[in-house]
Amino acid sequence: MPINPNNNPEILATKGVHLFHYSYSNCSMRVRLQLEEKQIPWVDRYVDLRAQKNLTKEYFEIHPQGLVPAIIHDGKIVYESADILRYLEESFPEISLVPSDPDTRAEMEYWLDWTSINHLPVIKTWAYGRNNKPTKTPESMAIYETLQKDPELLAFHRQTLSEGAIPQESIDKAEKILFAVFNELDTKLKSTDFLLGDQVTLADIAWVPQYALLQRNDFPFEKFPNFMDYVNRWKQRSSYKEAIAKWVPAAA
Repeated sequence: MPINPNNNPEILATKGVHLFHYSYSNCSMRVRLQLEEKQIPWVDRYVDLRAQKNLTKEYFEIHPQGLVPAIIHDGKIVYESADILRYLEESFPEISLVPSDPDTRAEMEYWLDWTSINHLPVIKTWAYGRNNKPTKTPESMAIYETLQKDPELLAFHRQTLSEGAIPQESIDKAEKILFAVFNELDTKLKSTDFLLGDQVTLADIAWVPQYALLQRNDFPFEKFPNFMDYVNRWKQRSSYKEAIAKWVPAAA
């Protein structure tokens, strides 16, 4: 689990859960959604990615890739959204979002891991490709190059520095994968209220925000009516309203 060791007295003295997040980040949405579902109080440490507020030495000391989300919990830094979800489940077991059945738990882990493994090559590639806008300015990219050590992220943002730079074949490949996975989810949701039955789990926490992100670039969710019924049920939950709709009005 990515726990970032630190000896910063200010961080070590931090009490409670402090969430570093951005409104439109789907990875941030899932942590906000979990916190609201589990009714865990949290301190808002907003990082405006549009204004490149993550491009500081101080923030890279919290998240070594400069991404959101990250949390500080009682002086401990945890980063990477899937690992934050797991960490919070262990630290706050009340209102459990983890199935007790081992097979169902294994399936939950599969759906959670899918979003992590495919975040950059599929979800982010499709979203940025459809958006067709640079992710950095030449000035912010120069700063990013001095801070970012991850070669995959460096390559991605170098590619997206110019408008329309993500190849159409990469966008099409990502879309094909997304169509397949949403078709699978749509089939699962024919007979269940939530992805793994009648209980909210981390699988739901991982996948509901994908709607909020992808709808911004007109992903054709009308092709997946059961999934949209599922999303509409989520829209009635107070957790969705606080964690997603409040930050992404178009997803309301």
